[in-house]
Amino acid sequence: MRVLVTGGTGFLGREVARLLLAGGHQVTLLVRPFRAPSDLEAGLVTVSGDVTDPASLAAALGRDGGFQAVLHMAALVQMWMPDRRVFDQVNVQGFLNVLGAARTAGVERVVYSSSFMALGPSRGRPRREEDPPAGPPFHNDYQRTKYLADQVARERMAAGWPLVTVYPGVVYGPGTLTAGGLVTKQILLFLTKGLPGILGPGDRPVCYAYIKDVAAGVVAALERGRIGRGYILGGENATLNQFMATLSQVSGKPAPTRHIPYAVAWWLGRLQWAWAEISGRPPELTHQVVNIYRESWAYDAARAREELGYRITPLAQGLAETVAWLRAAGHVS
Repeated sequence: MRVLVTGGTGFLGREVARLLLAGGHQVTLLVRPFRAPSDLEAGLVTVSGDVTDPASLAAALGRDGGFQAVLHMAALVQMWMPDRRVFDQVNVQGFLNVLGAARTAGVERVVYSSSFMALGPSRGRPRREEDPPAGPPFHNDYQRTKYLADQVARERMAAGWPLVTVYPGVVYGPGTLTAGGLVTKQILLFLTKGLPGILGPGDRPVCYAYIKDVAAGVVAALERGRIGRGYILGGENATLNQFMATLSQVSGKPAPTRHIPYAVAWWLGRLQWAWAEISGRPPELTHQVVNIYRESWAYDAARAREELGYRITPLAQGLAETVAWLRAAGHVS
């Protein structure tokens, strides 16, 4: 299968592109002008373009029917931007642009990589694909725009478009430390400088999904996912306390014992947000992120396991492999 991949140079995208190549697919990555990394997997083809530029998408796909599928993984994953409209331009309009270009080019299948945040917090039992998305109010612009893009996907699938949606959980594991690898960066910080504490009581469950599992799930959705279907690509649901205890066990480093009250962190994040608005420098924490930590984000990947053969790596094994990779790669002395 000849596949055009957007967002293929990101944290998860690189692993997906590697698996596609290993599976015998012809893979072309859409990369922003002058942004093509030099360390991409051998055999990958790159083409210049941007999801916010419809003309570049049309040129990348061509009009010869050469591509059978588009895998849309590009997204703006940030907690703050100087211009909030960029979230809409990339996460919503960018998706619309990809759909339009794929339809014009006669692409047979589009797989859209959404996010667990598009479905909303669980607030009870783990969420499933058939549960209605939580909707507003939203905690930040990333969640808001991923929800809006998911609504587009659901409308198009209902209208018969050849579209499959996947919802990765909180992805962690070995890989290039980009914005999408936030948890892996936190693990690195834990191993090197240590963490100041655990945010809140640490009792909210979160769906931690190992990168290799998620990448394999994305490829499976591309190869045999049912058109018009959504698939949660989750992992083990664990509280922050459980996550830190497991990380401590596999790394041999003590877990934080201090708990930082939500209210304290919220005000610290609010101050950092205000300073970012003045200085233009991205904050390390925002009050919106603190509000996200107040919620439960637990999900059920049963559909993906049944229909795609999706497998879940136990959290302890995934964290052990991540720690080993960070040390082997020289990120930890």
